[in-house]
Amino acid sequence: MSLVLETIPEAEARATISVAVAIADPELRSRVVATLGNSPASLTCENCQTGTLEELLTGLERLRPEILLLGLSGLPDDAAVVLSGIENLKPAPRVIAVNETAEPELILRAMRAGAVEFVYPPFETHLNDALCRVVAEQNRLAQPESETGAAIGFVSAKGGCGATTIACHASSYLNREKKAVLLADLDTSSGMAGQLMRCSAGYSMEDAVQHMHRMDLKLWKALVSNSPSGVDVMPSAADSPNRDSVSSGFHRLMRFWRTQYEFTIVDLGHGLSASLLGALESLDGVVLVSTNEVPALRQARQIIQSLVRRNFPVDYLKLVVNRMPRRAEIQSAELEKVMGHPIYAVLPNDYRTLNEAYSKSRLAGFDTVFGAALSEFAARMAGLEPPAKKARGSFWFGKESPGKDG
Repeated sequence: MSLVLETIPEAEARATISVAVAIADPELRSRVVATLGNSPASLTCENCQTGTLEELLTGLERLRPEILLLGLSGLPDDAAVVLSGIENLKPAPRVIAVNETAEPELILRAMRAGAVEFVYPPFETHLNDALCRVVAEQNRLAQPESETGAAIGFVSAKGGCGATTIACHASSYLNREKKAVLLADLDTSSGMAGQLMRCSAGYSMEDAVQHMHRMDLKLWKALVSNSPSGVDVMPSAADSPNRDSVSSGFHRLMRFWRTQYEFTIVDLGHGLSASLLGALESLDGVVLVSTNEVPALRQARQIIQSLVRRNFPVDYLKLVVNRMPRRAEIQSAELEKVMGHPIYAVLPNDYRTLNEAYSKSRLAGFDTVFGAALSEFAARMAGLEPPAKKARGSFWFGKESPGKDG
């Protein structure tokens, strides 16, 4: 059975979105088309007969509709293959899947393959509601949006310095302070942020990039994972063969994230990686995490010098010395001279706290020595009021603040 492709172009008084109908079953197609009389668009008589996937895609390329009503029965190929072919069109229409029944497995497959809505009888309510949602979203995306959220990257001077740990805890602290926070893992070598945040991730950064051309809030909420601490997490595509495409699509994702979150924390892995260099122009700041060990400090200094040569603003680069011993041989002032760059914060070596927290599959509490220092760092980084001082000691800028016993 061939598909009939009918186009609903822009209408002068009522529609700003063009719609096409591709439904093989003539009876189902008639019912859908009849329902469109009350939709945000109006129907014309231009038709195109299509019997294969190639003919369907050719017809869509000619008509260039913004929305496609696609019947899932009688397709010339598997629904996932058809939807994938449609998604590769430039520009690709937003697909509303149409079916006689609401089968959960079929709905899930269609949405995963690229459909933005799934409708079934009664069409008088379901179809019109779906069209109204898609049209509203199209109109919203057509309007320029202000990018208000801040984006901060975290990178370790070398592996094991703790940038991921700090990024996860900083995200959790900001969320506790009632800020909308996204933790995005761009570490393509290990990608541990999702595990530390205890996310059962179904999708990764690669999925988000692949669907960026039709991204809206509803699709984003279906892709992003939510951690127990309340932070939204987009896990890394660490095992993906398409790492370059992830990096190239990061900037478009960042523009979207800024409209949805007050703070986007980006885990960039370690070293002067392609992820770090590719993300620089989209970031408002970079937190470079080192330890006080000589190899890490050397690597940190090289990264600082390399970023300065690339004209990255010096005041955007925040150097954090992590796991500082209580009685370190080299103090902050001396380290600054060695590094040729100011130290933004020093965090204590609180191995026991972190080890105990991770053994229980949770983050460290903010009432611990590490948590208190981390809270001060995160608050300062975000421009928030510093947290109230606790009675117990905490590290800050290489000094231990006195507790009850002074």
